Order: sequence, then C-alpha cells, then structure tokens
Amino acid sequence: MPTSPTLLLDLTGVARLAGVKRPVASMWRSRFASTANPFPSPVADSSGQLRFEAEEVADWLVRTAHGNNPKAREDAAAAATPPGFSFSDASAVAELQALVTLHAQTDDLGQFTHAQIQKAAADVDPLDRMIRREISAHVDRGAPWLAYATWLIDAAYSPSAALALITRRHAASDRASGSAGSLVADATALVVDATLALVGSETTVVLDAGDAALSSTLAARLADDVTIALPANADSRHVRRQLRVDEHWVADQADPATRSVVVARVPSDRGEDVTAVLRAVDEVSLSLRSADAAVVIGPARALVDRLSPTDERARADILRSGRVRGIARLSTGLVDSAVRESLALWILGDPKVEVPPARRITAVADLTGVQLTPSTRADLISDLMAGMGGGRDLRARHFRFAAFTPTASLQARSGSLVASVTRRPAPATADAADLPALIDIAAEAVRPEIAPVAIAPDPHDVPHAASVTELIAAGHLRRVQGTRLDLDELGSDGLVVVTASDLDDPANIGRARIDQLEFATRHPFAQLTRRGDVIFRTSPTAAAWVDTDGSKVVAYPARVLRITPGDPGGLVPEIVAADITGAQGGPGAWRRWTLRRVAPRTMAPLRRALADIATARRDLEARAAQLAHYATLIVAGATSGAVTMINLDHAAGAADPR
Repeated sequence: MPTSPTLLLDLTGVARLAGVKRPVASMWRSRFASTANPFPSPVADSSGQLRFEAEEVADWLVRTAHGNNPKAREDAAAAATPPGFSFSDASAVAELQALVTLHAQTDDLGQFTHAQIQKAAADVDPLDRMIRREISAHVDRGAPWLAYATWLIDAAYSPSAALALITRRHAASDRASGSAGSLVADATALVVDATLALVGSETTVVLDAGDAALSSTLAARLADDVTIALPANADSRHVRRQLRVDEHWVADQADPATRSVVVARVPSDRGEDVTAVLRAVDEVSLSLRSADAAVVIGPARALVDRLSPTDERARADILRSGRVRGIARLSTGLVDSAVRESLALWILGDPKVEVPPARRITAVADLTGVQLTPSTRADLISDLMAGMGGGRDLRARHFRFAAFTPTASLQARSGSLVASVTRRPAPATADAADLPALIDIAAEAVRPEIAPVAIAPDPHDVPHAASVTELIAAGHLRRVQGTRLDLDELGSDGLVVVTASDLDDPANIGRARIDQLEFATRHPFAQLTRRGDVIFRTSPTAAAWVDTDGSKVVAYPARVLRITPGDPGGLVPEIVAADITGAQGGPGAWRRWTLRRVAPRTMAPLRRALADIATARRDLEARAAQLAHYATLIVAGATSGAVTMINLDHAAGAADPR
C-alpha cells in the first residue's frame, strides 16, 4: 500500500459508493470496529473531516458484501476526490472538466509532459473558448489531477458521463445556488420538447450559455440540418466543454440568413434577483427578429406571480412587445437546489403585426401541482403551439391546459398572470352540452334517497375562476388566522376546537374542546367561526372543511376563509372546500389556489341541494353502520352458541329451496 492515499472518501462519499444512506456508513465504523473485518480507519487529512482511502473502502465493501454496489472497486473514483481537491471550488472543478475534455481529444493524456499538455490544449482550443486557460492554470498547479481525470472517465464509462458526474457533484456541494441550480429531468425534457416544436429546417438554435446539461440534451435531439450556436459574448466555457465532448459542432455565431430559436434559462447566476431575471428576458425578446422564436424557463416569482410596482412595469414592457405568445406556470420540485421553487415557461414568437395590438391574445396555462409526465408535456406544448397560430388553429382543437387571454389585459394585470386560468377537474364528458342529461340520469339513480334538484338546460355565463389573492383583493373573501393554543388549554367541555389534523377526518371534530371563559381570558381578540366558514390547512397536504354551524375555535396552523355575505362574488363554501382539498400544498400555497364560482341565482338552490345530499349521505352511512353492527352480532351469536339461527320457511313447513 502507498504511504499517502491517492483518492479519499468522506462518509458521504462512502455512502454514495456503497449505495446506502449516510447514517448506515457511520454505523459501519462502530458496529464492525472489534470484528475480524473492521471498517477501514480514517487517514490524516488537512480538511479536518473524517476521510478514508477509497481503495480500502471499496475492498471492504466487496469483501464483506455490504452496501448495494458489487462494483465498488470500479466505481470508487466516481465517489472519491484526490487530496487537495474540492467539488465546491469552482476553479478546481473547471480545471478537472478541462482535463476530461482534453483527454477526450487525445490518445493518452497521462503520457504527456506539462509542455505537451499545454500544447495539446492550444491545438484543441486555439481561441481559448473552453479549456486553454484552465489547462494552463492546472499545469501551474503542478498538474496533480491528471490521473484522477483518467480514473473518473473509467469509472463513469465515458468522458461525457464524467463531465455530467462532475457537474452533479459540484451542484450537490453548492446547494446555495437556488433558482440557478440544476433542472430535474422532467423540466429539461419540457424545454427540449418545446424547442423541437419550434424548430424547422435550416434553423439555428441558440443554446443556453449557462446550463450544460440542458444544452447538451437539446443538441443531441436536433436534426443534422439544424445549426447550433451559443449567445455572443456569453461566458459559456463549461457548455462548450460538454458539447465538444459530446461531439456537437458549435457555430461561431448564428447565421443571420436563417431563422433562430433561442433557448434561455434564467437566472444564470444565483445572485440574480427578479429585476435581473426580467432584464435578461427583455434582452432575449429584443434580440429576436420577425421570424425568430424563443423558449424561456425561469422562476415563476419573476415570470408569472405578483411583482413589485417597478418589476411589474418591466414585465409589462416585455408583454407589450407582443412576442410573448405562451405562458405556463409549472409546479415545484423542478430545480434540485430549490425544491420549493415554482418555475414558469414562456414561449416567444412572431408578434403577428397584421393583428391589431388590442386583439392579440396569449396562451396561458397553470400547471401548479401537475406532474410533468410525457403526456402532460405533450398536451401543454400542443396547446401553446396552437396558440402561436391564428384564429382557425384556436377553433380547430380542444385545449387541455391553456386558456387564451387578451395580451392587453396581461399587460395591465397587477397580480398573477395565470390567475384567470380555471384549473378544475374535467367533467365525465368532454361536451358540457351533455351535462343536463347526465344530471337527470344521476338524479333518477338516487331518487329513492333524495328528491332530485330541479334543473333547467339554460346555458348562462358564470364568473371566471379566480385565485384566493384576487378574491381577497376584490372583497369577496377574507382570511382569518387560527388561534395559537397550548395543549394544557384543551379539555372535554366547552367550545369545539378544530385542529389541522381534524381535517383528515371531520368525524373527529368535537373531541377537543376548550372552556369558554378560559378561552376568552387567554385570547381576548380571537374570533370564533361563523356559519359557512371554510376551515383549511396548507400542510402536509391541502385540506378543507365547511363549518355549517359556526361558533368553533380554529387552532393554528388551521385557518379560515370567510366569504363576504353581502358580496360573495359567486363563491359557494362547499365548492371552495372541494377546490382546496387536493390542491397544491406547502407554505403560502393558499395564495395561488384557484376557486370556482357560480352565477348568483344558482348559489342558494345549489347550497340547498348540496346540504340535502350531505344529509342523505349521513343517513345512509348511519344505516350502513347499523347493518354492519347487526351482522357482527348475529355472527358472534352463531359462533358462540348463544343463539340458534332458525329457518322460518322450514319451520312453517315450506320446502327449503337449498
């Protein structure tokens, strides 16, 4: 064994190599310390962390059959680092990427002298666009990681996979990258599919200069007659390295004679705020010519959600260009380093100068809480691409996600750009004209239990669905905070207390109570519920329940949405609760919930019908419980011998049909 280790693993690296959780790796050290096969001892390291020699750990894993990676020896380099190297050091990572890139262009980098390495880098990159300065810096360091680059390629099975591995480990070591972190595969696939839908023959695709994985994935899907370019004057060295290793030729600049499709990921740096994001999108919009198009993906807080007045004006200026043809708010969890961040997709295209500005429309979709499955991606892109066409295209298809909003109204909107999009469950039939007949059929089926509600097939307009934020601003809705209660306040008598966990099973409501005088003394400003209040929570899942009686205490973190009696705006408590239950949860999610509304004349009869149905359901559930109890008792009586079951037909002398 060498006196100094060549590759080192910390406990996280041990877990990564073994394919287990980190606590398991920690446990191995103590559990096997006094056995015949103890876990390898740590080695001295200047970092102050526990580090182990990768070769010894890999041998131990294979020899003892621990972990879930029988190829630990072959994969050791992929989980380890050489002494003095850190994946959190951006300069060191760039040098390692440059070594991998240069290795892919030469026969055996390990046999080169330092001067030969620098000459090879100059030959591969004469204009110094991707590796030349990084190789020079590494030679000045003494070229300590040449062997590691070779081992990493062997462990990853290819230079391309090695670069992707380096990118992932660098991102994992820098979780503070926030919105600029790596996209998950579903988000990358959506951008790629949207771009391919815009690309035609003899097109130049201008790749994103900051996201190497996105640019490489897209380049691999493009046809041979499509030219690939990168934005002029952009610092895209790591993207060029990935594209060179993947054998994609990059043009020096976009061909001015061909149509361009620009792909932009914002923000490109973790330090960029909403203002910088909007400035970058504005630059993309201004760079487009009449036939060009662009796909932009970035944080919804900048591209879709409510903004400060200054940023709102900046976004309105972009919309005023007429180039923003499609807007889609996406769900959370699409950025590895910002799992609570919601993204948004913008499609930019020809503003169609033949259409007057007052008549221009924009396709708008809200996919909050919707998983980006292949079918979801295909339907969303199909909706947005149809919106790029004219009126005939819009009338010729059924849209799954998109609604079409006058662009002028988006420019003037002070809140969310997708607030007017109705996200409701699709009816059992695709044609609303069939609903009266379906209601009649369903009413006939339940006639023994309930008198059907009278309906008239009279189509009429209903208020559009709106977000909770919009409804509160319009005065139709109020949010009432729950009361922070201590456990020692609860008892078995007094006012009914509704907790967040009660919303999973409203039958439990009433078990927790609080003395009325004590509640008034401790919480003099707290409010009790009123009839029709919707009690809701946002986590761990969204749930809601309608209080039909009132005078209850709502325990925080549960809260109340209270419909304004004199100006309900078409809101019905039961529908509000149904829209909340199963909606996107999480902190602040309630602001983005979209609530359906009904015409004012429908509200009273609808609420009566829903109340009658709820009463009938409770009666049927009680009857079912009585039948179940009866069945349990007769089984117990028969099996214990306490009673004898008598066949009454037999006792009367009738023939037993069995």
